[in-house]
Amino acid sequence: MNAAKKIRKLIESGRDPQQMEVLKQLAVALEMKKLFDISQLYEIDMRYFELGLELMNDWRLDQHLNARNRLTEQILGLTADVQTDGNIVQVQTPAELTLESNATAKPT
Repeated sequence: MNAAKKIRKLIESGRDPQQMEVLKQLAVALEMKKLFDISQLYEIDMRYFELGLELMNDWRLDQHLNARNRLTEQILGLTADVQTDGNIVQVQTPAELTLESNATAKPT
């Protein structure tokens, strides 16, 4: 089970709200790319501290996987979906645009 799922289950259980508040703040900071006072982790019990470290490790791995996937798409010239302000916009590669314009062009 990944760290985010463990944290969600602990939040739902309602146990140790002060400990969980620190982990919630950490999760939000990671997701929103905001600052987080890491000294807060030293103030929570070791079990929660380790869960915070696990969350950071999972987040870091996810960032690398996302970057690698985008690189692979770019290298292979695949169509990518880009999310902007809650809307998904399909972005086409120059090769796809050329093929599309050739297919719709009228023969002379």
